[in-house]
Amino acid sequence: MSEIFSFDSAGIDPDEAFAQYRDLYASGADVERLPTPFFARVRSWRLDRTLLFSREYGGIRHQRRDRVVRDGFDHFVLHHVLDGELLGGPAGRSIPVRPGETLVLDTREPMESGAASVRLVTVSLAREAMLAAIGTTDDLHGHHIGCREGALLASLLRELVEQAAHLSPGSHAVVTRTLVDLLSLAIHPAGVPGRSDFYRQERVRREAVRCAIEAHITDADLSVQHIVGLTGISRAGLYRLFEPQGGVARFIHLCRLQHLRGHLDDRACDSRSLAELAPLSGFSGESHAGRLFKQFFSVSPGAYRAASIRGSHLPSVDTMSRRWDSCLYELR
Repeated sequence: MSEIFSFDSAGIDPDEAFAQYRDLYASGADVERLPTPFFARVRSWRLDRTLLFSREYGGIRHQRRDRVVRDGFDHFVLHHVLDGELLGGPAGRSIPVRPGETLVLDTREPMESGAASVRLVTVSLAREAMLAAIGTTDDLHGHHIGCREGALLASLLRELVEQAAHLSPGSHAVVTRTLVDLLSLAIHPAGVPGRSDFYRQERVRREAVRCAIEAHITDADLSVQHIVGLTGISRAGLYRLFEPQGGVARFIHLCRLQHLRGHLDDRACDSRSLAELAPLSGFSGESHAGRLFKQFFSVSPGAYRAASIRGSHLPSVDTMSRRWDSCLYELR
């Protein structure tokens, strides 16, 4: 599984450490200090349109209020508490979440979460995954999953943070499917509405398309018609399936860009120019790849690679924030 960043306040002046942590989270939440001592340790990984975090912190509260309207986030967050106590929920209506319990939050809605001391697993999950699990996203903001109904989900989350560094990219689809299934069971122990079956089938189709694209990523001529032939999904079905992501062509571009970004993060590729790397991801040339990369990730490939190289030697908040921002973009 690809690591996004890690952060540890140990050994840093508390005021400076808090400033770094606040800047790291600036794109997603406003962070304020509490009277209790501040500390934070975070590791994060990227799956297929799912982000996983192992977190331990204290003396802070995260809030999303006015920014909800302007940042355009459109995913869900799961907070599963391992130790300590989290106070979180819809803005102004926090509840205590204790070990073994899980809190569900919708980033479209104002929210808050904080603790004097807590250790937890956090998952950022695309809205389509929540639809596949439940069949609807209504009334889920602030949903509390107890220890008993969420026991299997909790087991998966605990094991995921232990095994994250060892999971291959080929395992991501299986992991996210299992996560969706166990989340469904945790929220509706007696069985989910039949509507979720439709969204699960849609998710499986999207996975099939992604696999087809990745298998032919070097083919610059890969088109919608090729994907129809490779997956058996009709052209109309493809357009409907990827309308929320801006269309099939845009999704192909995103897959190519993710593939290219992997090369830019690979230190074994540092001696290879963008002109050499672009065709390996199916781009017609360097300028085409560079233009789309800047459009999608708000940074040029050269600047991204330079930050990635710096980050591999001396991780900075700016480098970590850039990586996190690009991953959050993929959840929209």
